[in-house]
Amino acid sequence: MNILSVDTSSNNCSIAVVNEKAMLGEVNINYNLQHSVLLMPLIEELLQKLDMKAKDLDALCISIGPGSFTGLRIGLSAVKGIALGLNLPVYSSDGLRILAYGAFGFKGLIVPMMDALRGGYYTGIYTFEKNKLITLMEPTILTLEELKTRLSSEEKEILILGDILEKLSKEDVLFLENVILAPANFNIPKASNIPYLLEEEIHLGKADNIHELVPFYMRKSQAENEYEKKKGLLK
Repeated sequence: MNILSVDTSSNNCSIAVVNEKAMLGEVNINYNLQHSVLLMPLIEELLQKLDMKAKDLDALCISIGPGSFTGLRIGLSAVKGIALGLNLPVYSSDGLRILAYGAFGFKGLIVPMMDALRGGYYTGIYTFEKNKLITLMEPTILTLEELKTRLSSEEKEILILGDILEKLSKEDVLFLENVILAPANFNIPKASNIPYLLEEEIHLGKADNIHELVPFYMRKSQAENEYEKKKGLLK
C-alpha cells in the first residue's frame, strides 16, 4: 500500500510517501509559510522522483490541525481533491498527536506546545505504552503558567517540543528539573509520522468521511474576532 501523507499545519510544508515496508521519500520546507505555492509541485516532484504516478497511490493521510488556518485549508483542500479524483480513502489525525509521535520511544511525558497566539499554546500530554501513543490530556489551549500548574507535581521526565522557543526563552520553559527540551528537528510536525501513528486505523480501513472532514482550528481566526467586535458580539 502506497500512502501519500501531507502536513501543512505549521510553517513546515511536509509531504511523504510511505508503504508497508519503508518510508520511501519525504520533503520538508520549513520556511516562510509557502504552502499555496509549494504543496502541489512538491507532491508532483516527489512522486516523479519515486517513479510513481498518482494512480499508484492507495491512501492519503493528513493533519487537520490545530495550527496555521491558511495552511490547514490548503492541505485539506489538496488532499480532498486528490481523494475525490482517484477515489482514495483519507485518514487524519490532529497535529499535536503527530508532533508527539515524532518522539517515539520516549519514556516520560511528551508535551507539544505550538503557538496559538495571544499568549496561549496548543498543547496536550502524551506518553508511549508498549510503543503505542497514549493521550493523557486532550488537545487544549493553555498559557505556560497554566501548564506549569498542571505539571507541578509530575516526577517523570517531561519532553517539551514545538515552536514555543520561538516565543519564550529556554529558562522560561525549563520550569522543572525534570523538564527537557527536544532537539530542533523534533519541533516541526512531519508527514512521514502520520501513517505510522494511524497504522491501526489504516489496517482496519477506518477512513474518514471526506465530506465531513474539516480543519481542527480550536479557536476563531483573527478575522472572525475582528468581525464580531465590529458587530458588537464580543465584549
